[in-house]
Amino acid sequence: MLHLVGLLLLTYAVAVPLPCSEKGIRRVIIDQDGGGDDGWALLMMLMNEKKYNVVVEAITCTHGNTDLENSVTNAARILEGLGRRDVPLYRGASERLITPAPRRDVNRYFWGVDGFGDVQFQSKPDLGNVPDEHAVVKMHELIRKYPRQISILCLGPLTNLAMLFKMFPSVKSEIAGIYILGGNRNGVGNTDFAAEFNFFTDPEAANIVMNNAPVILNIVPWETVLDLETIFPMEWRNSVFKEPKNKAIEVLNQVEEVIYANISNWQPCDMYAAAVLLNNCMIADAKRYKADVELAGKVTRGMMAILYHDNDEKDFNVNVIDGIEEDTLRQMVEDLNR
Repeated sequence: MLHLVGLLLLTYAVAVPLPCSEKGIRRVIIDQDGGGDDGWALLMMLMNEKKYNVVVEAITCTHGNTDLENSVTNAARILEGLGRRDVPLYRGASERLITPAPRRDVNRYFWGVDGFGDVQFQSKPDLGNVPDEHAVVKMHELIRKYPRQISILCLGPLTNLAMLFKMFPSVKSEIAGIYILGGNRNGVGNTDFAAEFNFFTDPEAANIVMNNAPVILNIVPWETVLDLETIFPMEWRNSVFKEPKNKAIEVLNQVEEVIYANISNWQPCDMYAAAVLLNNCMIADAKRYKADVELAGKVTRGMMAILYHDNDEKDFNVNVIDGIEEDTLRQMVEDLNR
């Protein structure tokens, strides 16, 4: 009997779909860490603003896939390729909250040391118009300007968002929504340990966000990325973007020609979270839980731990997106090159 009760608790969760249609303009801050998949997420958001009634108010940059300055440069390169240098860029956190970070061998940089495959481009985007104002200060300013209208799309370590919560705690209640590519729901990580990269890179920041967020966190975890892997073989990806319609895709083609040279399936991870924010109707499977982030484990530090036995709905803090409607996602990707 006790065994049966345990099984019931372990499988307990509440499936609560996000609303498919939302009235009014949705304003978004994209917090990114300069990898190739961040580039695809920027394309997905910026090329779909009109279709989904979204306005990208700012792109805030952080450390993660590469260092802060490369993160800014890579975002600027994508904006330049789209003819969208009107979208403001801001420099944010250059390191995690607690240093030093674990030693990171060069072979652990999936996207290359510079985040864009270490490709030698002919020119570098002009960063002269990037303001001195810190990204976290700008996040606070925008949320105050547009109360309950700003959603934050987090594509890298959560350092900037954690700093926002600590520096400006009163602004938390004015955030409309938070979408995160990161964490893991079954202990499947993509680092040397049991954690997903974004949470592992700044576990304290992930813990702060998990325990202080004013809204349910919409999380696309690493396991969902893995589940989608087979629908995007590189052969299909290369066919769709063989003749790029804009310079931003030309840039990403050069990057991924290097990165995916010996990989058969495409993983534009951050783009999935962007697509979900744009189109909640594509969510095929999502459940709410109470979750935390492990800080002390020898092999689990940075892992998102779902507390299955805490089944009080009022304590639920994450909406884990386990499934995305594949045909809709594939169509959204194809439309980026039309």
